[in-house]
Amino acid sequence: MIGSIDGKVGSRSVMDMKMEDRRATPRFRVQFRTTVSDPAQPEGTGLLLDLSRGGCRLESPLLILPGLSLELRIYVPGLEWPLMIDGADVQWVSEQTAGLAFVRIRETEQQRLDEVLTTRLARKSEDGDEEQFEAVPFEFQELEKVLSKDPQLAISKGLLWFAQNREQFRFRGGSLLSRALPNCTPEFAAALAELVKAGGDTEADFSLAVLQNYPGKTSTYVVLKEIVSRFPHDDRKMSGVRNSIDSTGVVSGEFGLADAWRVKKESLRHWLTDEREAVKAFAEKHIAELDQMIAAEWRRVEAEREMRNRSNDENEPGG
Repeated sequence: MIGSIDGKVGSRSVMDMKMEDRRATPRFRVQFRTTVSDPAQPEGTGLLLDLSRGGCRLESPLLILPGLSLELRIYVPGLEWPLMIDGADVQWVSEQTAGLAFVRIRETEQQRLDEVLTTRLARKSEDGDEEQFEAVPFEFQELEKVLSKDPQLAISKGLLWFAQNREQFRFRGGSLLSRALPNCTPEFAAALAELVKAGGDTEADFSLAVLQNYPGKTSTYVVLKEIVSRFPHDDRKMSGVRNSIDSTGVVSGEFGLADAWRVKKESLRHWLTDEREAVKAFAEKHIAELDQMIAAEWRRVEAEREMRNRSNDENEPGG
C-alpha cells in the first residue's frame, strides 16, 4: 500500500500539515548512496546528506528541478536492500543540492525508515550529541577560496577525502574541488598530471574521479594522456579515460549528440602527434570508435525520422 498526501482538513491542506510535521521531526546528517530516477532522464546516482521521516537533502550531478517527483533507492549500511521511496517531491534546489519531501512511501518502507531513524535517535541519546557523518566540509566557503588559490593544497586535501570514501568522492570531495576550481585551470590540470606521473594506481584513480566533475573540458587532456601513458593496459582506467573524453553535457538538435562526438574526435587528432606511443595508439583506436558511434547515432536518428514520417502518412486522410 502506498500512502499519498493530498486533500484538505479545514482550511489547511494535508500537504501543509505534513510539511509542518517534517519540520518538527529530527533530521540526521548522513552519507548514504542513493539512486535517483524520474520519467525525464535515465537513472542516476547521488548522495543523501541528511534524512528525516518526511524528507531528505540530496546531492547529485543530475538535472533536478523544483516540482519534479523522484523515486529514490537509499542504500543504508546494515540493511539487506535499499529503502525505497516511491515519491519524493523536489522542494528547492541549490547548485547540486536539492531538498526533497517524501509524499509517497509504502507502509513497509515507512516502517523500515522509522527503524533506521529510531536507531540513530538511540545513538544520539547514548552519545549525548548528534552524530556527525559529514567527512568533507561542504559548507565551508572559506575553504573553497583557499583551495582555489592553491592547486597543490586542493590535491592534497582531495587525496585525503578520496582515501576516506572512494565510492562517493565524486559527489563529496570531487564536487568541492570542482567548485573551488570550476574550469580545471591549466595549473590544476598540470598538477594532476604530475601527480599521475609520479604516483601509482591510487593517484590515477583519484585524478579520474576528479575529472568526472569536468565533463567535456579539453584542459583535462593533459591528465588523461598521462594516465594513458602510465596505464595503457588497465581496462578500467582506459574506460574511465574514454568516458571523460566522451562526456558531452546537454546537446540540442536531432544530430546534437553525433555533432558533439565529431568535435571530440577532432580534438583527439592532437593526441596523434604525442611522442608517447601509448597515447597515439589510444587516440587512433578511440577516433575509430567515435566514427562508429557517430555512424550509429546517424542511423538511429534517420530510422526515427522515417518512422515518424510513416506514422504521419498513415494518419493523413486517405492514408
